[in-house]
Amino acid sequence: MHLVADERKWFKEIFDEHHDYIRNYLYYLSGDPDLSDDLVQDTFLKLWEIREKVKQESVLPFLFTIARHLYFKSHRRKAVHLKFFSNWEEPAKEVSAEYVLEMKEFDHKLQQALSQLPEKTRIAFLLSRMDEMSYSEIATSFGLSIKAIEKHISKAKKILREQIGHNI
Repeated sequence: MHLVADERKWFKEIFDEHHDYIRNYLYYLSGDPDLSDDLVQDTFLKLWEIREKVKQESVLPFLFTIARHLYFKSHRRKAVHLKFFSNWEEPAKEVSAEYVLEMKEFDHKLQQALSQLPEKTRIAFLLSRMDEMSYSEIATSFGLSIKAIEKHISKAKKILREQIGHNI
């Protein structure tokens, strides 16, 4: 099969523009960075395989759909818990051990509260806060209205406030 330069250029642009969003989405689903890296590659491989069928205006939602499908396919029989890795540097000498302990406890509470959010709510919240995606971008990726995304994020903030008692 002879590859057309335009197809390669289109694919590279799509890959460069959406790779991080899809990888982060998979990470938010799985909590596993290695699995996320593998599945994001599989997602883009699948996109390449069916590139002729993909409409330009629906690429991002389509990528999210492929990624979600691949994630659930890989974990049909496993219970998955959302885990995040906290990169704690050695505390500065002026920071007390008590402060470091409080921060670790807060981080643990936050991660536990996030893992208990409903899936769409958690992912919408993290895409908004961590990836700084607009509500419009999130709505497009989920195939939902902006109002629905606002409700998901509002719900997440309310639940997190109740569980950890901080302004999120």
